[in-house]
Amino acid sequence: MRNKSLACLVVVLAAVISLSTGCVRRTASMAKAPAPGDAATSAVAFLNKTFVVAPFVIPATDADLPTGYLPSIRSVPEAAPVQLDAALDADLAGSGQHFVPSKMAYTCARSAQRGNETGRLATMRYWQNIGKCAGADFVLVPLVIDWSEREGSAIGATKPASVNLSLTLIDVRTGGIVKTFHFNETQQTLAANILEAKKFVSRNGRWLSAMELAQEGLKQGVKELGL
Repeated sequence: MRNKSLACLVVVLAAVISLSTGCVRRTASMAKAPAPGDAATSAVAFLNKTFVVAPFVIPATDADLPTGYLPSIRSVPEAAPVQLDAALDADLAGSGQHFVPSKMAYTCARSAQRGNETGRLATMRYWQNIGKCAGADFVLVPLVIDWSEREGSAIGATKPASVNLSLTLIDVRTGGIVKTFHFNETQQTLAANILEAKKFVSRNGRWLSAMELAQEGLKQGVKELGL
């Protein structure tokens, strides 16, 4: 009976997705065009370049962010950065880009200086110095901003998981931001957001843990950054 119900639900979802896709196609000509250079970033600017991935950190103040501001209320378990480092390493393992070994990245993160600037400028200089220490062209800066674990089980959660993280790619030569990916999601039910039907189906109707949700975000971020 459960399999039959799930099959019916998938059929309904497919119909909804089909209808929404049709709407997108009819209005595609009105969509905003991609910014010049976005598509060429990974194909040209990253050609024969070297990358270093800084360790995940939990920002303490707004100055620890490349852009934006921290939520007024947030909480991240101390173990999360280590778990996220392992997940990001796994996602980048099959990349066609050249990455500096993780051991060197950690060594450079411990020894890099913040410089004489204050606030965000000092933080940006620190990340730039990590790249210089590693002899890289680009440094990938991962931050975990907020983390709320699921309450309940995969088949029945009383509170959904929520994750807020970012991946920022910095040009070591200039110290400027090349691209930023921001993932801030709280899992929702199908009834709460019908537009997330594809995610609902791909997750088999399960309530994800915070780590599973974060892993989805990392995979999406790696893809969008062209890594």
